[in-house]
This record gives sequence, structure tokens and C-alpha cells, in this order.
Amino acid sequence: MALSEKRDYRTETLILHFVTEADLAEVARTWPADHHPLSEAEARKAIASMRGNYERNTKGCICHLCLAVCGKEHPGTIMGWCGLDGRRNPTEPEIFILLDEEYRNLGYGTQCVRELLRIAAEDYALSGVHGGCAKENIASARAMEKGGMVQYGTEENGDPLFRFCVKQ
Repeated sequence: MALSEKRDYRTETLILHFVTEADLAEVARTWPADHHPLSEAEARKAIASMRGNYERNTKGCICHLCLAVCGKEHPGTIMGWCGLDGRRNPTEPEIFILLDEEYRNLGYGTQCVRELLRIAAEDYALSGVHGGCAKENIASARAMEKGGMVQYGTEENGDPLFRFCVKQ
């Protein structure tokens, strides 16, 4: 699907948004996850990188899919970021969700997980998705499980590992 044909994804209360130049101010305000404000040039570079990755993602292969998380009631406000990172394994990418603190523990993480797994299976025909979080991050682990992932093991340090397998 060409970039011009891509449409934002919607959940019960969220919009998972493909960023454009129109999002420049919000990207500068919220990117990266540590929230040090970006200059306009840095924000333009981040948007260009995301859009380039959108073009490289194809059926069966995710380079990197990064979507802005926005609420349906305030679609112009970026609440965080989510997506699928295929840099390690493009056919079974890693899920990521980074929500601003004020939007955590409200069910948004679970909505993101569910929609990203649907996107992986239906839009990109991937065979699976991996995930993980710090063992102390109980909310993230719960969101992955509620969203459809299964814990299959732990890292040496005890951090849980999750996987979602697409049923063939």
C-alpha cells in the first residue's frame, strides 16, 4: 500500500496516527520518549525518518512502524508512541508502547497492543510479534497479556518475554 493510501488506525478511544509534516509541533513536543523538546529541524528529521520507514514496510516484513498515539477526543495531541520494530527480525518484530505518564493505567496500552497485533497479522501478514518489559513494569506486562500476547519466558535478569503467534 502506498504511503498516500495509508489511513490512521482506530481503536475504541484511540487513533494510531501516521505522522506527517502537519504534526511538526507535536512531534517536537513529544519525541523522543524522554521528552526533551526537539528543534524544528530535529522534528522534521524524525518525521522524515518515520515516513521513510512507512515506505519500506511491506507484507511479511516490517522495518520500523512508529505511530503517534492520539485520543479520539483530542486527535491533534500526541499522548505517546507505539509500533513494531523489525530491526532485529523484520518478519517477527518487537512491539513497543511509550505513553506519557498521564495516559498510563487507563487501558490505552492494551488497546495499542490489540491493534498492533491486528495490524501485524492482517495488514502485514507477519507470523508473530515479540515483546518484553522490565519485571517491575507490571502494567506493561498486563497490557501485553490482555492484548493477546503470551509470556513464554524471561530474560536472565527476570524481565518477562512475550510472543504473539499468528494462526495460519
